[in-house]
Amino acid sequence: MTTFSYPLNVRNHEPPGPEAVNLVEARVPGRYSVVVNTAKTGTAAGTTTIPLFVAPAGATFYECVLDITTAFDNLTTNIRVGTPTSTGILYAATTANTAGRRAYAGTAAQVSANAIPLTADTTVQAIVSIDTSAVTAGSVIVHVVIG
Repeated sequence: MTTFSYPLNVRNHEPPGPEAVNLVEARVPGRYSVVVNTAKTGTAAGTTTIPLFVAPAGATFYECVLDITTAFDNLTTNIRVGTPTSTGILYAATTANTAGRRAYAGTAAQVSANAIPLTADTTVQAIVSIDTSAVTAGSVIVHVVIG
């Protein structure tokens, strides 16, 4: 069995011909999906940082989507996704109190920053803030696409 490390670079190893398609290099994106729930965050009020995966050096971030499958039952539970040096770069703080999909709509600064290739392997993390009181339920699937 072959194991790949994403993002996967694809190159044409044949001698390049005169066609433009022979001059193209492609990169296959990697998609990481990780469940963040009360088993990982705990149920008490507070902030928890959860490592999701390690993005390899040279990767860029393309998209982050949150699928809130079970709403957190505390009116002030927020989640953000980023790196240790920029905690909201992939997804700025958003409420996790209503089930549904939250699609990435990055600001110009986020899109620009996410297009810069990582210089080193970097941990992508979710930061969940449960305010005021304990929760008993909550689950979010965090999807991140890197290129």
